[in-house]
Amino acid sequence: MNKQIERIMVPLDGSPESAVALDSVGPFLQMHRPQVLLLGVMDHEEYNQKLRDHLDLQCAALRARGLKAFVALREGPKAAAEILGFARERDVDLIAMSTHGRGGLARLFVGSVTEEVLRHATVPLLVCRPGMTGGDWNRILVALDGSERAEEILPEAAQFARAQKAGLDLVRVAIPIVTSSGVGEVPLVFPSEDPIPYLRKVSGQLLAEGVHARPVGLEGRAAAEILNYAKESGTGLLCMTTHGRTGAARVLLGSVAEEILRHAPCPVYLRRMTGAPKLVESA
Repeated sequence: MNKQIERIMVPLDGSPESAVALDSVGPFLQMHRPQVLLLGVMDHEEYNQKLRDHLDLQCAALRARGLKAFVALREGPKAAAEILGFARERDVDLIAMSTHGRGGLARLFVGSVTEEVLRHATVPLLVCRPGMTGGDWNRILVALDGSERAEEILPEAAQFARAQKAGLDLVRVAIPIVTSSGVGEVPLVFPSEDPIPYLRKVSGQLLAEGVHARPVGLEGRAAAEILNYAKESGTGLLCMTTHGRTGAARVLLGSVAEEILRHAPCPVYLRRMTGAPKLVESA
């Protein structure tokens, strides 16, 4: 999606955690000056005046900055269904929301509402964790795995980098091969394929379009290495696709995206892909 973003929807529940999404969406507001639709969902019959007051306050702050902001309230037992329905009705280009998910057994995934929205959304999501700092995109990280589906995020990431004059890092993690020669023997670890040639090929394609990108090859467990690099490099935005599937085969996003969303130090721009994977030929 390399186009003008005309409408951004930000679901809010009145909590400080949900308001993190408004801070993180700042660069989009600078780049596109879109309409901002603030959505509150009431899960009971009684009118929630406190939620309405919170939405009105946030809307007034956006309008004071010269932005077109609007408030909408919907009522329903399932917040995710109302969010998805509103997004379709208003033809939004981006959903920005925070997750209240917790680590450990108390919360296995990133928050049930965020999980459900991402599983069914047909537009990208900007997902933010409580406590993170948003709005500074001096460095943008793109997580790749060698597939064409993962590369479909590149036009958007390149657009963001150009608009924000940000550094762009292309990251691929090579996973070592571990085998054993026999029962009771010490496992043997073999070097994995060098990701740098592939990343140089992709960065060369971006350079031909006027975008400078730095290839970053890592080795180890994919989510952990991406998260460590994001923290150490001061990444302001992490872009990736998820190959998430519905049904029993995969409840949510895939383990890599799930772990990144749970622990990312910055906002994550995520697009759900549903087609069959096609591997690109490495250089």
